[in-house]
Amino acid sequence: MGLRSVVLAAAFIRGSLASYDESRALEFAKFAGAAYCSQKSLESWSCGSKCSAAVSDVTVCPGETSQAFVGMWEGKCLVSFQGTKEHVAFITDAKFWQNATSWDICSGCHVHSGFLSEYSSFKNCVQKALVDTGCSKGSQIRTTGHSLGAGVNSIAMLDLTNAGWHVEESYDFGKPRTGDSTFAATYNKLFSGKAWRVTHAMDPVPQVPPDRQLFVDFHYEHTEPEIYYKGDVSEGYQKCTEAHDDTKCAEQYWNVPIDLLHIPDHLDYMGVHTGSDGCEDGEASSTAQMLV
Repeated sequence: MGLRSVVLAAAFIRGSLASYDESRALEFAKFAGAAYCSQKSLESWSCGSKCSAAVSDVTVCPGETSQAFVGMWEGKCLVSFQGTKEHVAFITDAKFWQNATSWDICSGCHVHSGFLSEYSSFKNCVQKALVDTGCSKGSQIRTTGHSLGAGVNSIAMLDLTNAGWHVEESYDFGKPRTGDSTFAATYNKLFSGKAWRVTHAMDPVPQVPPDRQLFVDFHYEHTEPEIYYKGDVSEGYQKCTEAHDDTKCAEQYWNVPIDLLHIPDHLDYMGVHTGSDGCEDGEASSTAQMLV
């Protein structure tokens, strides 16, 4: 079954799908943060509080500038994609502002060329790790990612679905805009009730690449729904489902130069340090300090 057929089939079952679960989001935030830890600590699942869940059979896949890990959790495979350590440099680096490129996996879609290149660098390893861990094509899997890793995760979700896996649950954190409106619409239909884009306070990363500036339309659009936390988890969240709405949720803080003063908001999701700090072995991954 091709991706277009899967999207059409998904539209008929939206009514029975799950809603946002804050306790699940916390678990996935830990997995997203764990992806910054060293290969040794991940494969032994000894990275401290980020590795508190019962995950086994972990395989780390090094990529061009980041890494991903695959493991077994609750009897199903989990894939987590790492972001970058130097987040300010990540936002301002010229490669981050690359144009979107067409992608044959998603008909009519355009996606960020840097994110697509990063995913392509460990795509084969991730697919092999899924099979080797006991999750062959046709299996249900879970995915996550933070920052760059959240953008890569969105691309991976469509690609893995096209290859035959079924993404049943995904939470991502601090995701930049990953593709155009066609990409977002395809993603939203395919993963409705299964995937949530979590944002926090004045985190600058969800504001880039820009959707539009002045009279220029960059054609980027966020996936929905968005779960926005203005402050701590205890203060509650707001759900937003309308793209380009800069009156509420994270997009109200569209001024990136000002938002760059709030990088700590990018490194704190669900009370978890979603960066290289907090890895108990004291080591971040060797790729965590590299840029897109």
